Amino acid sequence: MKRAPEDGINHGLKPSTLVRRFATQIADLAAGKPVIDVACGSGRNALALAQLGCHVICVDKDLAGLEANIALLRPTGLRQVTEKLSLTQLDLVEDSWPFASSIAGGIINVHFLLPKLFPLFERSLSPGGYLLLETVPGCGGNYLELPRSEEVRSAFEKKFEIEWYKERKVGPAGYDAVTVQIFAKKRN
Repeated sequence: MKRAPEDGINHGLKPSTLVRRFATQIADLAAGKPVIDVACGSGRNALALAQLGCHVICVDKDLAGLEANIALLRPTGLRQVTEKLSLTQLDLVEDSWPFASSIAGGIINVHFLLPKLFPLFERSLSPGGYLLLETVPGCGGNYLELPRSEEVRSAFEKKFEIEWYKERKVGPAGYDAVTVQIFAKKRN
């Protein structure tokens, strides 16, 4: 079993706690297919998966931060890791989803939630592949963009085996908003 990498942490690119927890499982079951990092930002999560040998398709509207990090990492011992990243500029709200059916061995989506993408994740993920999704934290007014209790679970429970699911209520009393972490395997 592969170990979750730590090198990226030394370069200020610490992956999310949830990605660190499940990275080896995602990498092991990707079966040579790429992992899609949706709304990849600086690439902190993509780099962790690339260090485990995954080819990662990094998707974001603005790739400047990731491109800058790749440029900084190329002259280091992480050059081979950066070569496992493919960058795709995509406005996830406005543009069409470009990924074919069963193309991905895994999909991660951290700190960006767009429920209209859920059926596309299901379509693009290979059977047996993992989906990892984590909403933004419930800070300040973030509760306004967060899902309702059980909304995310019900979107995935028919086609996925949910191995980890955590909700935390946020927002003012009487407001139904939750932060969500989900780690699920697409059923065969």
